[in-house]
Amino acid sequence: MELEFPAPDEFLKYVEKEGIDGLYPLQIEGIKILSRGDSLLLATPTSSGKSLVAYYGILRAWKRGLRSLYVVPLRALAEEKYEDLKFFVELGLKVGISTGDYDRPSNYLKNYDVIISTSEKVDSLLRNNPSVFDNLGFVVFDEIHNILDQSRGSTLEIVISKIRFLIEGAQFIAMSATVRNVQDIAMWLNSLEVTSDFRPVPLRKFVLTLDSVVDEDGLLVSDVDTFEDFVTDSLDNSGQTLIFVRSRKSAESTAEKMSRFVERKLGTREREALAELKYDADSPGYQKLMPIITKGVGYHHAGMLSEQRRLVERLFRERKIKVIVATTTLAAGLNLPARSVIIKDVYRYDGFSSVLIPNLEVQQMLGRAGRVKYDRIGNGYIYSPKNRLQEVFSTYVNGELEGITSRINESKIRMHTLGLISSGMSKDFSSLSKFFSTTLAFHEGLKLDEWITKSLTFLKENNMIRGTDSYKPTPFGRKVSELYIDPLTGVILRNTVPLENIDDVLLGISSTPDMPSLYVSESESFPYIPPSHLPFHPEPEQMKVALILGDWIEELPEDAIVEKYHIWPADLRNRVEIADWLSHSLYEISRALNLGRTELRVLNYRVSNGIHQDLIPLVFLPNVGRVRARRLKINGFDLERLAISTPRDLERIQGFGERISESIIKEAKKLVEKQVAHGL
Repeated sequence: MELEFPAPDEFLKYVEKEGIDGLYPLQIEGIKILSRGDSLLLATPTSSGKSLVAYYGILRAWKRGLRSLYVVPLRALAEEKYEDLKFFVELGLKVGISTGDYDRPSNYLKNYDVIISTSEKVDSLLRNNPSVFDNLGFVVFDEIHNILDQSRGSTLEIVISKIRFLIEGAQFIAMSATVRNVQDIAMWLNSLEVTSDFRPVPLRKFVLTLDSVVDEDGLLVSDVDTFEDFVTDSLDNSGQTLIFVRSRKSAESTAEKMSRFVERKLGTREREALAELKYDADSPGYQKLMPIITKGVGYHHAGMLSEQRRLVERLFRERKIKVIVATTTLAAGLNLPARSVIIKDVYRYDGFSSVLIPNLEVQQMLGRAGRVKYDRIGNGYIYSPKNRLQEVFSTYVNGELEGITSRINESKIRMHTLGLISSGMSKDFSSLSKFFSTTLAFHEGLKLDEWITKSLTFLKENNMIRGTDSYKPTPFGRKVSELYIDPLTGVILRNTVPLENIDDVLLGISSTPDMPSLYVSESESFPYIPPSHLPFHPEPEQMKVALILGDWIEELPEDAIVEKYHIWPADLRNRVEIADWLSHSLYEISRALNLGRTELRVLNYRVSNGIHQDLIPLVFLPNVGRVRARRLKINGFDLERLAISTPRDLERIQGFGERISESIIKEAKKLVEKQVAHGL
């Protein structure tokens, strides 16, 4: 292949491995910009080959002895990108991924040529150990439109600003399929832009009603008998379809209904392959999901366990299931192409009324239509009630995208102000103001100086920083910054440290802004009323989380908790994961205050594993979770007895096969020997 730019051999090998015969004009234009050392904003449709341009930048930096950082919005996307880049490992690059605990040792990251991470983790590393980015020459900011995300967008914006502020000369590429105000964003980033409407698989858009399909010009294309028949017709000739709906319940009910129709499309081999799937029958959610999957349909929403979502994604990529019904809110994390995309619900309740979802979200979903190598064209359908047809047309067919705007607010400024002072990046109001002037928020004229002033007042009043004209972090403030929690969370946890009652402590953890609350219906009541002496005032939604955590550490089974509190399996796992971090933070804050309450460390172990205290030694063993640990205990096994046991001794217990038993005994021996060596 003749190239119009200098390219390393490794780039040519990747192109050959992917079977690429020629590059698209947008790729050539973008790579030329990177080859000159300039930074780039690449705003082109889904599946138009943006990643190839980013990979060129990574390889170019590597050949010059420089390292790269790949920033993605979600952990799941980080893992996906890590799999994509494994080919480069074969070529000699060292590729690492970092998405875990915010205060864990991170020097090992210096050994990698490419680090893949989320914006939150990158921000934490920039605070706690910026030297891991020494010799950084190239940065990829994927899905830059996520700056618009209410919960995570401000962190991405801050990370972009920090890297540009701290790492002089670092080249970057910012990528998105949906940017309207390209020139504004390019001006903020001081980058060149490449835009294009080109798609390797052209996209046709339609509006779907109860009885008809209308094209972009408003012309009738076909009649529709039923929605289910319309979907099954889209599966002809090896087609696959994504359906987006507004709620978790709707995703499950629509998938269940569709499965009865899609099942007829499956061949004998497909039915047999789906029927033979292995899964953990004890995990909540599988009993409902698997009967639907065996009929060729999956659902996908944030209430499912992550391993269940990954199973659905894998089966769809392998073309074993034909339809996925997903929530619109999870569309950004669903990187799966299909021949047809149907957006069944374009209205969302905003707390007051039913409103149209942003056009940017709709175009992101429609962008999944069209599978490279499988489809000549992709079909995107937007469902509309007949009486709102004109509104849907004007918004999604003829309407403009929303511009990318900042989501930085006063509470975000407070958190990042503490981080800047604790890391030594800023020491006074002037330097803080100078840094925040590099953000998109500043370019939009937001009240940053006023928010900085309020943040400094809050941090001083709560003993997180000291000084008048020049600021330094206190040990408490530095610890809050290292833990990467909201300063207000830090204050609540500090007030929780002296509490003796475990229920009160769990209420403290659940009352922090870092812990998402859970909806409480009118029919729900709580047997536990918080004492008036508590130094915080939990709401019913926070009390519900505390009660769930209480049942969790009392070893109530997952499915029983899910049923008791009318929540989804992932709601439980998510709150446990966050409570694990917050209970760890609580213990660390107690140490920073020179209180060092060891019982808080014990509570952290209990929250992390969902166990009583007596099981703590056992859960340090690989393959031993809360269920196996309790079974071992009931049968009289502790670490010492395990260390002198045989696999046959354990195989009598439910859930203990030969291989797992051998592994557990081996690790138990190591732990006991270690304890003896340390005189424990």
